[in-house]
Amino acid sequence: MIEYPKLQIAIEYLEAAIEERELHQRYFAAMNLAGVAEEILGKVIRTNGGVDQLTETVNLLSTIQDGAWELLGWEQLDKKRLKKLLGSTKNSIKHMDNASEANAELFFMVEDESKWLIQAAIRNLDILNIYYSNTVKEFVEKYATAEEKP
Repeated sequence: MIEYPKLQIAIEYLEAAIEERELHQRYFAAMNLAGVAEEILGKVIRTNGGVDQLTETVNLLSTIQDGAWELLGWEQLDKKRLKKLLGSTKNSIKHMDNASEANAELFFMVEDESKWLIQAAIRNLDILNIYYSNTVKEFVEKYATAEEKP
């Protein structure tokens, strides 16, 4: 039996996601690859006792909604439902359980969704303190905001 480190697999998926998005404009392929990378990296973080980017986001939204969502008249969601909501775009493109799910449903343009999902996977790299490859570094530099640039 040959074994391959899942961390290396996740990094390969992430780099492929960036290349699919940036070089070929294959946004759905990029989202799928980035989603798998984000999930694997998140699992590595959690199995080592850390908090991955998705859990950080769910915790933050849970804290925010405790007061603000009521003022806005929004339904308060438990952490499990928040996590499901955050993953709904990624899951919408890859699952079809019945005929009513024949179309993928996204909240934003696929170009934006694919970028954000790649950035979520990169956030997990940051949590793991993993050095960026050139592919990841170029992507981060391209989309850095003005206040983040040196």
